[in-house]
Amino acid sequence: MNKRYLLPRYWTTWFVIGLMRFISIFPYKFQIYFTLVIGFFVKPFLKKRNLIAKINLRIAFPDKTEKEIETLANESYRSMVLAGAEAMMAWFMSNKKFKKINFEKENFEVFEKLHLDPNKTVIVLGFHFHCIEVVGRYIGQNYYPFTVMYQKNDNELIEELIKKYREKYIYKCLDSKNFISVIKTLKKHISMWYAPDQDFGLESSGVENSVFAPFFGKLCSTLTVTPWLAEKTGAIVVPAYYVRLPKYSGYKIVVGDPLEFTGDDYKDAEMTNKFLEDAIKKYPEQYLWQHRRYRTRPNGESQIY
Repeated sequence: MNKRYLLPRYWTTWFVIGLMRFISIFPYKFQIYFTLVIGFFVKPFLKKRNLIAKINLRIAFPDKTEKEIETLANESYRSMVLAGAEAMMAWFMSNKKFKKINFEKENFEVFEKLHLDPNKTVIVLGFHFHCIEVVGRYIGQNYYPFTVMYQKNDNELIEELIKKYREKYIYKCLDSKNFISVIKTLKKHISMWYAPDQDFGLESSGVENSVFAPFFGKLCSTLTVTPWLAEKTGAIVVPAYYVRLPKYSGYKIVVGDPLEFTGDDYKDAEMTNKFLEDAIKKYPEQYLWQHRRYRTRPNGESQIY
């Protein structure tokens, strides 16, 4: 590891990683409650993220009262905090403890059949529900080889550590901007997880890789990479989402039927956004509302955040 990571500006990151590693030795529910306590004290410092969540929720649920939006935003914050505990479990929990976590599956045989077929390639079209890390470890550990395509972190140390810890259980983490590597991997019939439901601005995604399509009734910059990859590699795309079960009793992974893309970017984006909308409506507090999903606006339209 580069010696510059020992500089003072990285000490906070090392402290957090050290704390996560230490807490991970404790039982599952202790990690959950400890993280919730930390989240309670940290919340005043995350006002901007909580404001973004409320703006998004008002767009998605215009019929809800302001009190209901406030309640849902608080529930979403709590869910986001739990994602920290789940990252600890995903990166540091022992295999013995991790195997005790309950994972329920719905329509999962669709993915299993494609993954186990040596002549088929499957892209799991995932989304940013808060428990993404812990579910990622479960799938990577039980359905090897399995890759993920992701957006690199701007912090070099965090990026290096995330990749290191994920690749303990996942075959490879592939940079979403390195399409050559992504296509080569898919052509080897290695399954891939891709969650493109984020907006990092046109400077990141590129105008040619996105289209404005409705998401909860409002135009949203939606990446068109998934159908393009499917066309280039012959991969079958299955949508999936994943949520926590009540009373911290485990997780549920729900797989949809394979998507049939039309070749029309707008219609395909509309279809994938609709799948995500339907999933969110069932578990609205567990989606990542803290992200600026409506960041990029059509020409002439004012900014939302």
